[in-house]
Amino acid sequence: EGNLALSFCPFRKAKKSPVNVKAHFETSLWEPTWYQQHFNSNHYRWDNNLSKISTTKIGGSIDIPYWKMRADVGYALLANNIYYDTDGCAKQNTQAMSVLSASLSKNFVFGPAHFDNRVLLQYSSNQDVVPVPLAAFNLRWHAQFVVQRDESKTHNIMEMQIGFNAFWNTPWNSPGWNPNIGVFYNQNVEMYNNGPWFDLFVNVQWKRACIFIKYQNATAGLKWPVKKQDYFSSDRHIITQAGLDGLKLGIFWPF
Repeated sequence: EGNLALSFCPFRKAKKSPVNVKAHFETSLWEPTWYQQHFNSNHYRWDNNLSKISTTKIGGSIDIPYWKMRADVGYALLANNIYYDTDGCAKQNTQAMSVLSASLSKNFVFGPAHFDNRVLLQYSSNQDVVPVPLAAFNLRWHAQFVVQRDESKTHNIMEMQIGFNAFWNTPWNSPGWNPNIGVFYNQNVEMYNNGPWFDLFVNVQWKRACIFIKYQNATAGLKWPVKKQDYFSSDRHIITQAGLDGLKLGIFWPF
């Protein structure tokens, strides 16, 4: 495993704002786990003779805080990787395969308005072994403002964020969950967009306390922005619905 990092400051108007470039490389050779080799239960049973799993990864990133932008790219070469087939049994992929990913994050700020956008692109050379959506999107748009300052007007007593989190991805065979053996398995029957769905949120920073309110999947039942509702986190497992089930409250208060 190896890592390389480089930072430099090229901006004349922000001489202390860095550009961070990072590179990562790793390669490994692992024995399959005991339960991937041998398993015996009421519904599943196997005794495998599996070869060592070879994984090689190369990745890099560039982070530019001055532009509020970050880009990542990664490549993985897999050989003899383990997966759970459509029957839920542990299998080994004897053919070498590749997985490529690239993501871009950009935050636009206009006064109190923040538009955080992230797009992820992925490619798997064998979707039957490692299924991935071609693209996934996450939008976090919110307004951030100061509610109250101290008497000297130098410190913020309370700040607030109000906005929404949106998620969507291109259709793919989202894995199913097998509770009998506690693993995700590949399925090739149903394809899911997993959205788009929207979580409304309010975050409050009050002195040292952080308080949040979230209303999950707020557009469920409205048939908007698409007529067909597709709110699944995995095959046949629906995302939390709107209503009281989707209401989350929390507080973090360090002493």
